[in-house]
Amino acid sequence: MSLRAKTTRAASWQFAARLSDRGLRFLASVVLARMLAPGDFGALAAVMAVAGMVEALTYVGVDQAIAQSTRSSDPRFLGAALRITAVRGFLLSLGIFLAAPLIDWYFERDDLTALVRIVAATSLFAGLTNPWVHSERKELRLAPLSISLFASGLVQISVSILGAMMGFGALSLAIGTLASAIAATATGWLLVPRRIDLASDAEASLELRAFAARAAGIPFLIALFLQMPAFVIGRAADLTTLGVFTLAQRLTSLPGEIALPVFGTVLAPAYAQIREDRERLRRVWLLAVSGVALLVAPAVAAVAVLDGRVPAVVYGAAYAGPTGLVALLAFASWFSVIASSCGALFWGIGRPDLDRVAMLVRLAAMIAAGVPATAQWGATGFAGAFAFAHLVSAVVSVVMVGRVLGVSSGAVVRALMPSLGCGALIALVSALAMRIAEGRGWTGAAPVVIVLAFAAWTMGVFAFRMRRVTRG
Repeated sequence: MSLRAKTTRAASWQFAARLSDRGLRFLASVVLARMLAPGDFGALAAVMAVAGMVEALTYVGVDQAIAQSTRSSDPRFLGAALRITAVRGFLLSLGIFLAAPLIDWYFERDDLTALVRIVAATSLFAGLTNPWVHSERKELRLAPLSISLFASGLVQISVSILGAMMGFGALSLAIGTLASAIAATATGWLLVPRRIDLASDAEASLELRAFAARAAGIPFLIALFLQMPAFVIGRAADLTTLGVFTLAQRLTSLPGEIALPVFGTVLAPAYAQIREDRERLRRVWLLAVSGVALLVAPAVAAVAVLDGRVPAVVYGAAYAGPTGLVALLAFASWFSVIASSCGALFWGIGRPDLDRVAMLVRLAAMIAAGVPATAQWGATGFAGAFAFAHLVSAVVSVVMVGRVLGVSSGAVVRALMPSLGCGALIALVSALAMRIAEGRGWTGAAPVVIVLAFAAWTMGVFAFRMRRVTRG
């Protein structure tokens, strides 16, 4: 099968799985928001922030190392990978479990320890993930990964809703997270039941450690940036405000989370296979940026215009948030798409160090702007700093891509013009629609739902662009 056919098929699998997974999670959040309080979501966000930071700090990049290695189908090499992830998962679970009281101390609460200790077990099961799944990914056979993603999401949703119905509150969210990790690991072994050789292999261990050294720090920088809302808002304000911010961010990032896996999961391995052909690499990357930016533009524009009316309709009035919060987070999600398109390229051509530079710049911008903005304007100020940091990271990333591949700024602008034009048009139509609705006294959820439906329809019309992303 040709690279084009493999990439197209892989993208279809991953897009369908991510669409189903995120769609289900979105519907579940709508249901759970009416069963739980904002503080419950804030409590889980605080716990997951700490667990995610520890997880990222100790990241060893086994999944990426397998995708890059010439021994990705060697049972002994994969056995060495499994030994590393299993030991790391056990130590992480133990460390987070023992450190649970510190979380209560930082957030000045006395009810987070149980949540932390439940979530700690997720690292144990994640460490037992079948390494053959990553080998399949290298060959762009993404059916096992996609099915596993969907299964884990379905289990998490079911368990969380059942726990909420039984009155477990925030514990239901933590139990659902643990159930998701167990389901993902079990599904991976069931779908790819191949032999693993656990015999010692010094050469395999050396290769895995060398890759981990090259990738060191990047996941931690990403996690630190993404978890800053929990550490800043959760500490400066309260967990209720953090819960509102968390669901608003989850809502605005939904289009990007559906589209972005095409970059990381599909295009990064594809870039690795054509990295010696720079002309082809430039063409594929420009098509990727253009296609995915265009795909998410309608949702970003509509949500930016609607602002707090979207979470108020979707989750309930308690989740509306301050004016401007949702709009700023929507812009951040679009900038994130651009930066992520560059990150996948850097990893695909074996230059994760460039992605590290972009992450450092983004984090520095967030720290420089985020703390004073939060002190002055609260959650909205933090959202503004969040969007600014994503913008700076996107610009820096594009500049580095230009230097590596010889892509001109004019070519990048031309690639983004369809997305910018579509976004401006959708924003104008959305604003006019809301103005007409308000002028005629149409209130409630109906006008918001109509505008969002129009944006979703527009995304469907432009979805064919994603086919071009996987060609070249």
